[in-house]
Amino acid sequence: MPEYQEVNWEKAECRGTNTELFYQVEEERSWTAYPYINAVRSICGRCPIWFECLSYAFNHEGFGVWGGMTSQERRSIYEPDKYPMQRARAIHDLMDYGITLDRIKEAHEHSGNVGSMDNRVAYYRKNGAISDSRPRE
Repeated sequence: MPEYQEVNWEKAECRGTNTELFYQVEEERSWTAYPYINAVRSICGRCPIWFECLSYAFNHEGFGVWGGMTSQERRSIYEPDKYPMQRARAIHDLMDYGITLDRIKEAHEHSGNVGSMDNRVAYYRKNGAISDSRPRE
């Protein structure tokens, strides 16, 4: 899971731009924000570090557009039933830049974020940290 200092922000396509727009779209949270989200997504879509940016955001950023996705869209990756319209829109729009759902999921896995409580339990069971058997008394 990348920490802020582990990402080479010097290579970011948004470097030198007014990043306020990346947060302004989150404040609107309505259909009127869609043109702004697309404008930001067009920057992220051609960014050489979008994968690292998105991976970083899954764990560290609860607000703003990072790696081409709003906070709701990022949350929808590990909780697919939440924000289904935002999820579908993001996946559709990012495809224009060659960014697939599989790559987005890879960024999520790379982040180490295991998402919802159900996902966390499954993750910890898979890795042996949780057992289905009860301790003997």
